[in-house]
Amino acid sequence: MDLDLEELAAVIEQLDKTEFTDFLFEKGDFRLRVSRGGHFADGAPAVPSPHAAPQAAHDAAASPAAAASPQPSPAHSTAPGPALRAVPAPSAQAPLTPEAGHAVVTAPMLGTFYSSPKPGSPAFVAVGDTVEPDAVVCIVEVMKLMNSVQAGVSGTVTEVYAKDGDLVEFGQPLFAVRESA
Repeated sequence: MDLDLEELAAVIEQLDKTEFTDFLFEKGDFRLRVSRGGHFADGAPAVPSPHAAPQAAHDAAASPAAAASPQPSPAHSTAPGPALRAVPAPSAQAPLTPEAGHAVVTAPMLGTFYSSPKPGSPAFVAVGDTVEPDAVVCIVEVMKLMNSVQAGVSGTVTEVYAKDGDLVEFGQPLFAVRESA
């Protein structure tokens, strides 16, 4: 791939700041296609159905990254916001459905996950800790900028899904929080 992580993060950051319906970015062998609304301008679905093998084969030939990337589950295709194709997902990442009464804190952007303010410091939160909506639960670093991630919900942390130094993607689950009444 001819695109480094900082360039990709910059592209994603710019997309987040703009209004668009269909975006295609190509650099070398890398091809990224983003759509809002579930379909691309050419009518192709943003998340192809399992029966769309000819289109998937075409995309895989155009982008080596697409050949190795699993496609998002159909449950993701109905969510509002941009739909992505040709971005590899974390290999161990499975779609999470929180238990009743639980909320999932997700990564607000692509970057590097840090559980503490600096190396050697205690983690912001651990399993069993109580958090408030404005409590910082981690940092996601993008292009040397440290972005604090807030819990967004009151409750008790029940799971921590990411580890220090992990590359996390936009929307990737980071924590599960059992919401307080």
